[in-house]
Amino acid sequence: MGDIPALPRAQWWWTQKSGSSAQEYEDAAYCWQSGEPGVDGAGRAVASLYASVSDGASESLLARDWAGLLVQDTVESMRLAGDWWQELPTFVRDLMDRSALHWDAFLTRYQAERAAQGRPIAWYEQPGLEKGAFATVLGAEIRATVLEDGTTRWFWYAFALGDSCLFQLRDGRLLESFPLSTVEEFGITPQLLGSRNHDAELVAERTRVAWGELLPGDELLLATDALAAWLLASAPTVALPAFAHFDQQDFAEWVDDQRARARMRNDDVTLVRARVGAEA
Repeated sequence: MGDIPALPRAQWWWTQKSGSSAQEYEDAAYCWQSGEPGVDGAGRAVASLYASVSDGASESLLARDWAGLLVQDTVESMRLAGDWWQELPTFVRDLMDRSALHWDAFLTRYQAERAAQGRPIAWYEQPGLEKGAFATVLGAEIRATVLEDGTTRWFWYAFALGDSCLFQLRDGRLLESFPLSTVEEFGITPQLLGSRNHDAELVAERTRVAWGELLPGDELLLATDALAAWLLASAPTVALPAFAHFDQQDFAEWVDDQRARARMRNDDVTLVRARVGAEA
């Protein structure tokens, strides 16, 4: 059995809405990679990189906190479920149970901290807490699988609820987009996961799943809606930025420039990027 090549290194950039502070940023992202190879359902050696992005709905209370909790629980549920995409209802139930438990614990801490600061929850905030927070969620796994002949093949698996999108690039060209494929599909009411929603069956019905094969040199981008819409509107007529060479400041400045040119909607922007090594 051959050795698994090194997993891609995920890069992550973000910036808040123009005119807002960093504390008002309501997107979130989280990445994690397995330290040791595991085994898939067919008994083959595998290693995975997991990533998730979420866009908190500003209209809901504590959306920033919900999005941050959701991306970590998404990665944890994918990691523990193995071939999670094969049993989507079970995976969705695990994610919702996990996030509901963590949300309740967060609210307990939040209310205690507010009380300790002399700012207990006001009567007008209570309905918002009872309604819960809402966010889109996109999770993806990049998996290296060692075949019987010792060669390694790379695949991606993803699920999405809402309009955060995954893009597969090859030689700088857009090869695949998920779950949306045209800019016209973006609307003002995307599917959202609520912190108080316990209807796992309905959420599973609304959750979309996709997968594909990655070749050496391919890139995956996970983007929240403002950047996702820009990518779909711009490709293939506009060359994509050299994201691989960006740092956080470069990314924020590029986003500001696109907003100033009226090419990108003024919203929180988040991007996670990973590239399969050319030597894979």
